[in-house]
Amino acid sequence: MDQKVNIHVFYECKGQHTHEYPQILVPLQEPMKISIGKMEYDVTPQELCFIPTGMLHQCNYYGKLLAINLSDNMADSGEVILISNPLIISMRGQIVQLVELIQAELEQNPDSTAVRHLYKYLYSKLMENCAAPSIQYINEYYHLPITVDQLAKIENYNVTYYCDWFKQQTGLSPSFYLRNTRIQRAKELLVTTNFSVMEIAVMVGYSSNSTFTRAFHNVTGMTPKAYRECPCFKKTVSVI
Repeated sequence: MDQKVNIHVFYECKGQHTHEYPQILVPLQEPMKISIGKMEYDVTPQELCFIPTGMLHQCNYYGKLLAINLSDNMADSGEVILISNPLIISMRGQIVQLVELIQAELEQNPDSTAVRHLYKYLYSKLMENCAAPSIQYINEYYHLPITVDQLAKIENYNVTYYCDWFKQQTGLSPSFYLRNTRIQRAKELLVTTNFSVMEIAVMVGYSSNSTFTRAFHNVTGMTPKAYRECPCFKKTVSVI
């Protein structure tokens, strides 16, 4: 099933409500005042506002506003790790470029699949900006052997507290987050390279084909071979 990102440009945002999906709001003209949970924020046109799933928020904004909504089925699929806290992020560098690309693609072709891929990349950039050191470590070194004890030491927490803290941050246990990170990278390699399944398994941190295949199936419901051969995931293959 195709998973879409809903992107709209509004000229006002009023009232108190929640969404069953994460949302990014970017005021394009005037600063926006918004309440999220118990906090109030002033968001300038040089910033974006991230609102997690199910979080009560209220704003009374009149002006051009870009709203990017992550669809329910993408959130449920495990394709992205959900951020659980609201974020106000200054738009610099790649984030600015991505928002501009999304706007341009939206104007040319609202139904383009490129918008979904741009959104996912934007989301990954948000994760990099907000992630704690141990989460950044997983995102960068997922291909290496990583233990929960090692991650807890990065944050200077004991293991029990760290596991509870980590789940509050990401909605997942450290081991599930690590597994999902590895499998997302494996999915990219399966459809964009000619590496064998075993080579990809090693590249994302698995020492055996059977362990990798079991983890991949648990996340995606498919074997790596079936995922690679599925027509819906076909892309131009390049050797890296």
